[in-house]
Amino acid sequence: MKRYSKFLTYLKPKIWYLVGALAAGLLFGASSGFGMPVIFDKVLKRIFLPEPGVTYSLWYVFGIAMLIPMIFIIRAITGYLSGYLMSYVSLDVLRRIKQDLFSRVQDYPLSFFDKHTTGDLFVRLTTDTQLVQNILLSFASEMVRQPVQVIGALAFLGYMCITKGEIVFLLVFIAAVPFCIIPVQMMRRNLKRCAKLSAESLGAIAQHFNENLAAAHEVRVFNLQERQKKKFWDMNINFQRLILKITQYELLQQPLMEVLAATMVSVTFVYAYKVKIDFSTFAAIGLALYFTIDPIKRIIRMVTDFIKITPSFDRLNEVLDYVSTVPEPKDPVKIGALRGEIEFKNVNFAYDDKTVLHDVNIKIPAGTSCALVGESGAGKSTFAKLVMRFYDPTTGSITIDGVDLKKMRSYDLRKNLGSVPQYPVLFNDTIYNNILLARPDATEAEVYAAARAAFAHDFIEELENGYQTRVGERGDRLSGGQKQRIAIARVFLKDPPIIVLDEATSALDVNSEAFIQRAIDKLMHERTMFIIAHRFSTIRNVQKIIVFKEGRIIAFGTHDELYKECPYYKSLYDKQATSQ
Repeated sequence: MKRYSKFLTYLKPKIWYLVGALAAGLLFGASSGFGMPVIFDKVLKRIFLPEPGVTYSLWYVFGIAMLIPMIFIIRAITGYLSGYLMSYVSLDVLRRIKQDLFSRVQDYPLSFFDKHTTGDLFVRLTTDTQLVQNILLSFASEMVRQPVQVIGALAFLGYMCITKGEIVFLLVFIAAVPFCIIPVQMMRRNLKRCAKLSAESLGAIAQHFNENLAAAHEVRVFNLQERQKKKFWDMNINFQRLILKITQYELLQQPLMEVLAATMVSVTFVYAYKVKIDFSTFAAIGLALYFTIDPIKRIIRMVTDFIKITPSFDRLNEVLDYVSTVPEPKDPVKIGALRGEIEFKNVNFAYDDKTVLHDVNIKIPAGTSCALVGESGAGKSTFAKLVMRFYDPTTGSITIDGVDLKKMRSYDLRKNLGSVPQYPVLFNDTIYNNILLARPDATEAEVYAAARAAFAHDFIEELENGYQTRVGERGDRLSGGQKQRIAIARVFLKDPPIIVLDEATSALDVNSEAFIQRAIDKLMHERTMFIIAHRFSTIRNVQKIIVFKEGRIIAFGTHDELYKECPYYKSLYDKQATSQ
């Protein structure tokens, strides 16, 4: 029950709708399970077995007979209200779950995405929530009506058996009911296991499909089409087998329950004949049996459906219950515009069990432009991500202007940050809106000025729709250099005191790089800037250089100082200079 408790909290805003649905469901169940057999018994007795010497008028018979459609009218109204209100509540709950799921994913740190693939998360947000929604809709319309109907029918059976002196019949019937649950109990474990495996399999299929689309270039260059088809085929076959197993378990339950129900009815026939129960009483009992067995079958089916979606609940809870590794402070320090003095104190950082930064101690004055150099995997990108608080250090502390990052709200910190990744992502929107997202309140003139500063204005104007040109999914309608210049324009528009550039000019041609380098040089003034450098030509004008080796900072200084005093830096620089 613990896995469902979180979802019950989403019911609170619609509690009165739920109460109304429950009340309607109670009336429906009572009118079906108890009302129908009682009315049926009374009508048959009054019309077909009148008291000796009693003759009823046609109008009286008509009035008695109309009790049957009256019960059906009550069932229809209460059934509709119960079903509609419960559907409304369940749909609202699912809407809130989806929104909460999406909202939480927005706030989770990058470490969350290191453990969850985009394809799997997409399946959780769409398929898993859809499965839960479908079952809740089915469950919502039946959760009150069917149990109450069973209770009502059993109450009538008890009433009839007691008044007729046939307690043994009632006890035998009650003892036989649990056998209808046997099929579920027998298959529950395997059904739950297959449901979990099928959910995981569907997530893997979605991830493979997502990777294939993202790697369309590589698939064709390396002739991976047949290999990709084969892998997708195997995954589909596995998913199909799991679904077929689930289907088998579901299909076996229905005939087993029907055989048990038919056996119970047959026993009732024999018993009624033996004790000479009159036809009207037998017909009422038969109707009560129907209103007992049919809802039991529906309840068992609901239980089966819930078993099927248990893995979906678990997968959704895994996201909703995720404990952020970068938590927001309970009492955040209020900060405005930062100056940008950054200090690492005894910082260590590890991805799972792999330590990638060791005992980092460095103080960077505000307004200092720094290049991060070193071989791949030396810790440059991790250092920059820690500055932006995408991760928290395993041990040690990082401060900006003397305030620990853990004491700042992430929103306040990132208002002071600008970043251009090596492979920037553009949203499938216009160029203008892609630049504007850096500062939504900016004027048109400021957007154009930012584009000019990034040397993007001229190529944008040459496009058919200019700034209103849609860039396509991930910006695929633009070249790599064009995407990077738009990403740089965002930084110019935001104008933050702290900037991180991850080889921001790597995709530009020689002429564009020269212009961008001049723009970056201008942007450096009075800003703390980190440039993750793979080419030394992009860092010639920085004030300081931080040298990384095997997760440690081994040197910090100007180019001239490091070239003379740091053999490792000198070897890196000379190696690249001779290769050009």
